[in-house]
Amino acid sequence: MKGETISLSIRFSALCLLFVLPAPALGQEAAYDVLIRGGLVVDGSGETGIKADVAISAGRIVAVGKLTDATAAKVVDITDLVICPGFIDLHSHADRGILKSRSAENYVRQGVTTLVCGNCGSSPTDIEAFFTELKSGCGVNVTMLIGHGSVRQQVIGRLNVPPSAEQLEEMKRIVRRTMRAGAVGISTSLRYGPGAYADTDEIVELAREVAPFQGFYATHMRDEGTRMLEALEEALLVGQQASIPVHVSHHKISSASVFGLTRLSLDRITKARADGVDVTLDQYPYGAGSGGVSLYVPQASLSGGLEAFKRRIADPEKKDAILASVEELLVRKIYEAGQNPSNSDHTAIALSRIQLARAAHDEELEGKTLPEILRARGQAVTLSNGAELLVELVTHGVRGINHTLDDRPGGDVDRVMQFPLTSVASDGSVFEFGRGHPHPRSYGCYPRVLGRYVRERKLLSLEQAIHKMTELPARRLKWSDRGLIKVGHWADLTILDPRIIADKATFADPHQHSVGVKHVMIQGQFVLKDGRMTGELPGQPVGLGKEQ
Repeated sequence: MKGETISLSIRFSALCLLFVLPAPALGQEAAYDVLIRGGLVVDGSGETGIKADVAISAGRIVAVGKLTDATAAKVVDITDLVICPGFIDLHSHADRGILKSRSAENYVRQGVTTLVCGNCGSSPTDIEAFFTELKSGCGVNVTMLIGHGSVRQQVIGRLNVPPSAEQLEEMKRIVRRTMRAGAVGISTSLRYGPGAYADTDEIVELAREVAPFQGFYATHMRDEGTRMLEALEEALLVGQQASIPVHVSHHKISSASVFGLTRLSLDRITKARADGVDVTLDQYPYGAGSGGVSLYVPQASLSGGLEAFKRRIADPEKKDAILASVEELLVRKIYEAGQNPSNSDHTAIALSRIQLARAAHDEELEGKTLPEILRARGQAVTLSNGAELLVELVTHGVRGINHTLDDRPGGDVDRVMQFPLTSVASDGSVFEFGRGHPHPRSYGCYPRVLGRYVRERKLLSLEQAIHKMTELPARRLKWSDRGLIKVGHWADLTILDPRIIADKATFADPHQHSVGVKHVMIQGQFVLKDGRMTGELPGQPVGLGKEQ
């Protein structure tokens, strides 16, 4: 208890110091680049917000406090608004579209100023070249993880085989090269191929290459359902054997039969932390995930890629085995919901949880559920027809939205959100506005937390939520000059109206920008001003605590 009192005292003193900062010398006026007056400063630490002014020069915060007599080239009155650090998204897939949609408007309008790309084992393998292209500017800062799956595919191909000694050395060489280029760690997806084809020892060997650079291991774990605790132990083992921190991506339970299992997983993470293990996690605030519909077929059947998969399903015997596996998985999902698989209504409910997000071969299918597609084709909504349709969609590389999480009050989503080590993260991307039918998290993740979970449900305080979007992810990245409103930090700032901030994107109509974010600054430059994009692109690649 005494130690806690000392810690709180230190934090309080530090907060007081933050707000009693440089006044101009006697007889002089401070001339700042930008002076933001009258807002509620929620500094990212989790402490109670305080009314204060924020001054910016040369892209950095240079004063915070009552700057009554100060002058600046640009003065912005934000009375009744909140000013906080720009949000740092630890889990995005924006590397897929950022070079085409550099403004990243869907993120800027959420208040995001930095995107961590290369998650779930997928990234460019030449990160140096990727960063070089980005240096011409973006609407947000960008940093990268090196994707294990992408490295594996480059060296081995999409094959369900272990690497040879030579192949493993080549994979390690690529990881070292990307870390030197500024990557912040390595990511895996052990649920999908090609990452699913790797054993734990392979992951450990590559993760060890990250340790000398002070990077971390981010993982889409091997299972997020009935075997989730086993998968969590594997993630912790990788961190232990590679001597690097562990970050659990989009922590969730996707099997209704084990809803509530996050009680045990969060207890395990708490115990690991008490034992000195550096482990953290992130989450998106929705009851659905998204990914390739290929997750519904055995991953071994995808070894060799889609062409190999097509050859397998051309063999009646092999196709029957794949269909049986898909049907078994779908039946399990019906059982998990406490329903009778022989009931056609229950089958329709199970199949309706799968909604198409991107179907490049037939864009008319985007946004539709499996039962809607079957009915449009004049087919009965049965288990066998659903399995056949899924296998067909896999051959076209279709991506789907899976409505399989427990976002009821008091459920897994709430529990993970309230956990102190959980950062808010989108798991989204940037797109051409109106193209495809993406998960709404790419447009609404952060405002959804601030509107629904803070203002409406009061599950978190405003300060707690902003901490999960700013300092907490910055700490995971080992950044000492971002994530807080503090003198010397970069002026990556978000100014929002807590009374109206809200997400507008829905699963039925996802291409809708959020509302309530009024201004966004990157290194002291406005990318959003009075609710309008400025066209400025000051965002840059950011590595482990430094610009590239």
